[in-house]
Amino acid sequence: MVHDAAADPCGADHTAPEVSAACLLDDPDIPFAHPVYIRSVMDCLNSLGIRPAAVLENAGLAWKDLRDGQQMVDFSVFRRFVARAIQCSGDPALGLIAGSMLQPYHTPIGIGSVTSDSLGQGLQFLTRYAGLVFGGLEFQLENSTRWSTLKVKATRPLCETQVFVMQSVIGSHCRLLEAILGRPVDELTVGLPYARPPGNDVPCLRYVRRVTFDQEYLSFQLPADLLRVPCVAADPEAFVEAAHACGKMASEQGCGAFVQRVRRRLLERLTSNPDVSELALDLHISARTLVRRLAEAGVTYSDIKEDLRRTHATWYLQHTELSIEAIASKLGYADPTNFGRKFKFWYRVAPSKMRQTLRTDTR
Repeated sequence: MVHDAAADPCGADHTAPEVSAACLLDDPDIPFAHPVYIRSVMDCLNSLGIRPAAVLENAGLAWKDLRDGQQMVDFSVFRRFVARAIQCSGDPALGLIAGSMLQPYHTPIGIGSVTSDSLGQGLQFLTRYAGLVFGGLEFQLENSTRWSTLKVKATRPLCETQVFVMQSVIGSHCRLLEAILGRPVDELTVGLPYARPPGNDVPCLRYVRRVTFDQEYLSFQLPADLLRVPCVAADPEAFVEAAHACGKMASEQGCGAFVQRVRRRLLERLTSNPDVSELALDLHISARTLVRRLAEAGVTYSDIKEDLRRTHATWYLQHTELSIEAIASKLGYADPTNFGRKFKFWYRVAPSKMRQTLRTDTR
């Protein structure tokens, strides 16, 4: 079926891709993609002059659904999102471009990887926590005397999103490896779990010199000697903080419903900076019960508040024209100076400098 460009807000023709029998069943509500990844795709579309709202609306999403860094997007929603995004862009390599725009400092996983002591430690960190961004993928690192191989396997059928997802992983990992080593990784070989496309256009060659097709799974292979190379941005303190943040993310995703309920209610009232007792009253439970149930999930109320402030601070800087003072107020800071001080503690850079960097990277 071809859409009429005049009636289509994206203005692009699209033919529905074939869907395997395994994907014709109703999609269960399986958490699949982290909001930070969806936001990177939106940034990519925006840089191409495409109105992101049309893509989000078709998938049943809104910007407010993507501001919180913990609520994973279900696979059924992700499929609609990908189909519309590719339709609007007209670029079958959109996943590769979007993945390369997922900056290392967008998530604690990236921060921990680039601030590791060496490439080997960075890859181990990435392998351990990468599933927090793509819940439907399993990451395995195998090292031998000659080679280090990172294997990426789908834990469920990816259906028509397979190429898009694999391209996204390639783009983001190539960007991450460059950030770790401070140079393009010419020694990298990528194995792709799909057939070579017709013609001479192999999108992955924009980022990787050597690729192989028809592999059992996606793989990244590097000479083992590279594992000892120091990371150019090694920072032990930042690494420990990132590891702590990733641990909290894993704990929250594992415990699920109650923590997410607290996050959503706190997000609604973040501007007023409610304390534990005030939020417990909103949830119709005692403050003691709130603290205890969060402790069972391995997090604290202050942890959740700080994480919401940190993720929303960068979102406001990149996607709005609000002043630093207005952003501080929205995050519940009575004094903008305290916000600026805290932001520097989180990212080692002032809010104004981060806004400039985010805007430059998006362009």
